[in-house]
Amino acid sequence: MASAHREGSLDLERLADCDNQAALEFLERLPGIGRWTAEYVLLRGLGRLDVFPGDDVGARNNLARFLGRTRPLDYEGVRRAVAKWQPFAGFVYFHLLLDRIRDAGWMNTKDAGSAALQHRAA
Repeated sequence: MASAHREGSLDLERLADCDNQAALEFLERLPGIGRWTAEYVLLRGLGRLDVFPGDDVGARNNLARFLGRTRPLDYEGVRRAVAKWQPFAGFVYFHLLLDRIRDAGWMNTKDAGSAALQHRAA
């Protein structure tokens, strides 16, 4: 994907004008890009705050925990669970991510980046 973009044969700017479904279909046609990556690009890269990357296993687990579910959610279960928060499901995604980062203690130190690196090295 990077080489195609560099060579000019991939116009990512056009994604801004596409609806979510068209953008997902475009991205998923690219080699190595699956649904999770495509949804994450829409959320982070294009600021589509209605997107909750339902294939993100960590996010699924965080959402299930937040909802008090004892069983894991599948993709469709995530979609149904976040429907009530639309068009802001992406905010829920980020909230749950930041909640887990806080719980891990990475936000409670003067150097959160250093704490994260120490955690990874362990």
